[in-house]
Amino acid sequence: MMKQGSETALENLVNQIAHDVRNHAFTMGLQAEMGIRRAGAAPEIKAHFEAVLRQVDALKHYLEQLLLFGRPIRLTLTSVDLVALLREQVQGLQSGWDPNAQAFEVRVETEGQLRRGLWDPRALSSAILPLLDNAVRSATPPPPVCATVRCDDGGAVIEVRDAGQGIPPEVLAKLAVPMAVRRVGGAGLGLAIARKMVEAHGGRLDLSSDSSGTTARIVLPWEATTTSARSEG
Repeated sequence: MMKQGSETALENLVNQIAHDVRNHAFTMGLQAEMGIRRAGAAPEIKAHFEAVLRQVDALKHYLEQLLLFGRPIRLTLTSVDLVALLREQVQGLQSGWDPNAQAFEVRVETEGQLRRGLWDPRALSSAILPLLDNAVRSATPPPPVCATVRCDDGGAVIEVRDAGQGIPPEVLAKLAVPMAVRRVGGAGLGLAIARKMVEAHGGRLDLSSDSSGTTARIVLPWEATTTSARSEG
């Protein structure tokens, strides 16, 4: 694990770089849009500018990940239905899925008597989505995935389990380090962001894996225990 001082310095550096690059990406996008309008009836030129815009969009998504990792967290706490939030993230992942890729299915289950908790829904969404994304991409074609919400020891637990190929122990140990393990086209920050958002609530994120698949477990107190949070009435 990284020491606190080194982690803070890295977050600050990433935050500054992401802000600077985002300004350049914004300008590039504007120039490409102007090029498309001026291309008129020249399809080859228009296609080149459209390709640039796709790359700019990919860069913006990458920068969003960097900023989520780099900027300080200021939670806004409100009453949250965790099951509804989980279903929303599954739907969001499905709507953004490549229509040419094989479809996936995530089964959402509940265990025991659940209640609403005092959390930040945007921060929790940023924690849950990468876990779902990793699960459905853990094998080709996408394996069965089950997301369960339950009560445990006075708090709420979200478990995302896939039936993929599993993660070797030496790779699993590196997942806690930002950018140490990356998919093609990925920033390698999904789990780091998820852990940051969960720990900001006073919770924890655990990972376990074997040959039958991988389980990501979020454990949350019913009310976020952080001094940087504010509540909405």
